Amino acid sequence: MRNRIGIFSLIFFAVALLLFWLFYPTEEEQILARFEELSDIASKSGAASTIADALVLEDFRDLFAPQVSLETGGRARLAGQYTDRELMQLYGRIRLQSKRLSLRFENIEILSLGETDATTTADVHAEGTDNIRDSNRVESFSAQIDLRKIEGDWNFRQFIYIESLPGK
Repeated sequence: MRNRIGIFSLIFFAVALLLFWLFYPTEEEQILARFEELSDIASKSGAASTIADALVLEDFRDLFAPQVSLETGGRARLAGQYTDRELMQLYGRIRLQSKRLSLRFENIEILSLGETDATTTADVHAEGTDNIRDSNRVESFSAQIDLRKIEGDWNFRQFIYIESLPGK
């Protein structure tokens, strides 16, 4: 009887360990999920309320490292060093002034992956509609995006503009 309990316990433990190993996301999957999460949080439909805009800001800030660098090519007014809080406030102002926002990442490639640092490249597609003038702005560009693993989560720490992409 003891042998059966021991064998069943061992089999159960081995199956549980195998299932955990099979379904636990790899580092690459975790990084790709962060891009998807940033796209979801940064995008705004036309029906979003001011309260919804405010509630999303903490989630937005949690995606970034404490210090974030933006190297934006020709967009000098956005380039610079930001704390995650400053970046959240900047995004909050943009979100409140916009009727609709869309952010997508395509062709994400992980160039290097260390224990705490990762370097990726991606095609970034950003679109927004102004609340006041109802004007639409579209930008597509290639960027190098660096992430740092902090407390088990991959956080964005640097965005480097590489080149403009042809419009879609």
